[in-house]
Amino acid sequence: MRMMNRTSMLISVLSRSMVLLTVISLLSGPADASAAAAGKTGVVDVSRIIQQMPETKKAENILKSTTSQWGKTLEGMQKDFQTAMADYEKSKASMSSSARTQKENELKTKLQAVQKFEQEKFGRDGALAKKQAELMKPIQQKVLTAIKTVAQKEGFSMVLEKQAMIYGDNSLDLTLKVIDQLNK
Repeated sequence: MRMMNRTSMLISVLSRSMVLLTVISLLSGPADASAAAAGKTGVVDVSRIIQQMPETKKAENILKSTTSQWGKTLEGMQKDFQTAMADYEKSKASMSSSARTQKENELKTKLQAVQKFEQEKFGRDGALAKKQAELMKPIQQKVLTAIKTVAQKEGFSMVLEKQAMIYGDNSLDLTLKVIDQLNK
């Protein structure tokens, strides 16, 4: 359950990151300010586009599988630590001081290994985040290319993320045209 929440959270963060990256990429491109002011501005729902792409579904499945595998390993390590801790608690009264110290050091090492594994795999800059970035980079590039192609065909000088739009005409929404472009 905890792993599934992490996957959902990562996918949500991924969608938001895609939106931000797309907007930044489109805004940072070479654009003449007067052309932007005189030209049309369109909007796209990047999250919707990404969620409809088969590549995204494949990436999500790979991430879920990876999360599941690492989650099982982590759970096994945690159970091993908990069992060792319970055994220690049961027998520590009959242990010598040096045996207790040795066992406590072993437990501390096991706990550190569990924490290290969790951080390396599921931490902010962990292997799962890197795997997600690796899988999503080609998808991001494909979406960005499709947005640029549609914008150029339709005569739009600027395209923004739809969530950034406070008010606008629905005819400025290029989302379906971008989806069509991706499906070609």
